[in-house]
Amino acid sequence: MDANATNLRYLTADHLRTAAGGLDGATVVSPAHRTLGTLAGALVDPIGRQVCYWVIESGHWPLKRRYALPLSTTRVDPNRPALLVDVEAEDLQEVRAERFATFSDEDLIAAMFSPRAA
Repeated sequence: MDANATNLRYLTADHLRTAAGGLDGATVVSPAHRTLGTLAGALVDPIGRQVCYWVIESGHWPLKRRYALPLSTTRVDPNRPALLVDVEAEDLQEVRAERFATFSDEDLIAAMFSPRAA
């Protein structure tokens, strides 16, 4: 996880949309075509105006876990609500999403009015 992780905010998947549609509950699929879990949300940098990590949820209660996956290792499947990733389950890094503040109205305002990085 990035050293600037304290600046990241958690945004739930029901707020994530792409040109292919919404990502809420999208399946996360490995190169071996195994389902790794579902998309729970994203860790975003409001000032940098970027998604930094996808948050994947795997397992069932009480063994439910969340993993952070760098955005660069994924692509959206245009034919179905799925993220295709370039890693296998053993490569995922567990993360506690509650460790991050939830994306707020203040974060939205900060993102809108922050100067764009060159």
